Amino acid sequence: MSMLHLLLSGCLFVAFAAAGETVKPELKPAKLTPAARIEGKMLTIDVPSGHEGLENYAEFTLDLGQYASCHLIGTIRSKFTGFRPDQDRRKGIDLRLSYRADDDSHDRLGGGFFRNESLKNGTLQFGFTLDPYARQCKMRISLNNCSGKAEFDLASLEFTPLFTPPKEEYVCEYSDAVKARPVHRGVMSPIRNQTDEEDFRELRRWNVNLMRLQLNTSEQWARSEPAKYRAFIRDKIDNVIPKALDLGQKYGIKIIIDLHTAPGSNRMTDNPDFNGLYDNDDAVKEYLAIWEEIAEKFHRHPALYGYDLMNEPKQHRPAKYNYRDLQYEAAKRIRAIDPETPIYVESNMMCSPLSFYYLEPLKLRNIIYQVHFYEPFDYTHHFIRKAADRKAGRVKVNTFPGDYYGTHWSGDLVQIRKKLTYVRAFEQRFKAKIYVGEFSAPAYAPGAEQYLASCIKVFEEYGWDWTYHAFRESKGWDVEYAGTADDDLVRVPTTPRREVLLNAFKKNRKE
Repeated sequence: MSMLHLLLSGCLFVAFAAAGETVKPELKPAKLTPAARIEGKMLTIDVPSGHEGLENYAEFTLDLGQYASCHLIGTIRSKFTGFRPDQDRRKGIDLRLSYRADDDSHDRLGGGFFRNESLKNGTLQFGFTLDPYARQCKMRISLNNCSGKAEFDLASLEFTPLFTPPKEEYVCEYSDAVKARPVHRGVMSPIRNQTDEEDFRELRRWNVNLMRLQLNTSEQWARSEPAKYRAFIRDKIDNVIPKALDLGQKYGIKIIIDLHTAPGSNRMTDNPDFNGLYDNDDAVKEYLAIWEEIAEKFHRHPALYGYDLMNEPKQHRPAKYNYRDLQYEAAKRIRAIDPETPIYVESNMMCSPLSFYYLEPLKLRNIIYQVHFYEPFDYTHHFIRKAADRKAGRVKVNTFPGDYYGTHWSGDLVQIRKKLTYVRAFEQRFKAKIYVGEFSAPAYAPGAEQYLASCIKVFEEYGWDWTYHAFRESKGWDVEYAGTADDDLVRVPTTPRREVLLNAFKKNRKE
């Protein structure tokens, strides 16, 4: 059956309904700056022109402990006078919630920053994830770098759970063949030139036996240019996937097919009027049809290792469909065609390890749960654009080992294990198989080789498959490049990061 026919004939599944009851917490004022005042239940922050800055706010305490391990949606009614936010990303209403981490080392944050279109309807909506230890929270409302008068109806503040921890116990089911799989170690594919045979030869020389093949294109195409998106996915299905699978079979490299960019976009933006795939019936039909066609065409290929349903979903507002149920429905469609090949499900908030505590397993066989590991984020995503700035000391250089989030990160693995606590708890509670789809550090990050070695040591300790991000995708992530910043990276015969990977790949069985 063609993808177009599936698009026109397929029936959608039942839409998601948010779980939990709305609660109105008691707010206790903790600090008011001179620009802020409270009269009854109305908070007013009035900032005259010339007094813009970051110190125009009101701070409160509230107890949200009953919603530990939940992702909450907060709303508050507001009104603005003489407030003209512009495109400057530093200017707007900052509604920030925080609570102390369980080791008291730093604050964990949530909330929202509102500008322009976000303020149109008079109600601010924001997301907030509470970990299992969260109890007492702070809420700060501020006018950042702008003047004007903002009024907030404190009596209207309420929270509704969007995602809650699974209550039902379930033991994940795996076939004997999947249980018997040895650990596989590999790389993410490039974005372009994905069927270059020399790349596969090189990976064979590295002793790689796993590739996550990313079907990755413009978010703009996915969101608002469907014709271009469809041409992209058509080329991938007709030309790239079959050739990559054949090359994988030839060189002993198993392939996970990764729908990296979904129709409509699997990532909500900060614009409250745009929910991407999650509110778009046509995009959902197309998403499901893509997976049905991929399964129908390739499920018998011996190099196929799995279907990766949705890269780094990001849903922080209520919508017609949710990130988990969309993957569940796609998995059911695949299972109707292919009862055996593993299916990879990703956690919310960009496949974060911290969203595993409200992830509910799918009641299907051979489901593997994927996590991406970029922690500490201030290290893995601290980019240095210009070598001249680094040389002149104009940019901070983040290192590993180093201090992040109030704690010391080093090769002792304590903090890495800690960041994966919720993934391990999920694995052990539901007897689930785990796969690390992405981890990395920039080519010029001091200590990157020690960071990668530390991550791999933990993944090996837990017995998880993993793929490094990424092989020959961009210079900054490429272990074949070295330099001090984005603009001076050059290809070299080898690097310490490359040697770390090669040493790890020695453990792979040849297939």
